[in-house]
Amino acid sequence: MRYEILDSHRTMTDRKRQALAEFFCEVKGIPSENVASQVDFCTWYEREFAVKWFEVIVWDSGAVVGYLRCLRDPADVRRWFIGDVHVRAAYRRRGIAGGMYERTIRELHGFETAETVVSAVGRDNARSIGLHKKYGFHDTGKPCEFANFFAAEDETMYQKQLYQFLPVPGAERAEPRILPLWTEWKKYAGEYRNEDETVKSLRWALQKAEKGEATFEAVWCGARLVGFATDATGERFVYLPEDGRFGK
Repeated sequence: MRYEILDSHRTMTDRKRQALAEFFCEVKGIPSENVASQVDFCTWYEREFAVKWFEVIVWDSGAVVGYLRCLRDPADVRRWFIGDVHVRAAYRRRGIAGGMYERTIRELHGFETAETVVSAVGRDNARSIGLHKKYGFHDTGKPCEFANFFAAEDETMYQKQLYQFLPVPGAERAEPRILPLWTEWKKYAGEYRNEDETVKSLRWALQKAEKGEATFEAVWCGARLVGFATDATGERFVYLPEDGRFGK
């Protein structure tokens, strides 16, 4: 099976358009004489709302077997929404939905401003709940609202922060940006004595990582530096205050 990222319906070939129409006909139960309008709707939506979006399409032997749409909030470039997730009945339980979510999250990491992705999940849909929890989503307990679309009454909003653990660029360059978080952590851990000692301890940890004797990663959420992770102290430690993570 082949996974494809598609970012526009305007340039879609007739073959792809037909394959997608046939897929929607099966998974949505749309009569064949009306299914073309479903693909046309995607083109209209793209043009009407002028939002950034992309789709993950899964192919097998020239047929579409999986589909997922991901849209950016027109009012907030930090927020994205996953919806319209479908897999052909004969292809379920093969990890296709998970594969689409993995590629979606990977794609979102390429957008510098992307911080959060949400999805509407039925409260009794055990399979969907399990899938979302597997990929780091949590149930907010709130109705899912996105742009001018509203979820069904039996759906709740699952949300995931788009954290990335990235190597620091070098001790001297990283120190000024990491220092405020390192100072917060020292105070939280009850180890803060004075600024000079805090700077020295951070510099030691960063230099140790630079020599390959330890790891030190910056944690980003979109374009924001929100935490760090290191094993310079002898065991891996994550400090991510906005997510309540202060431990291993």
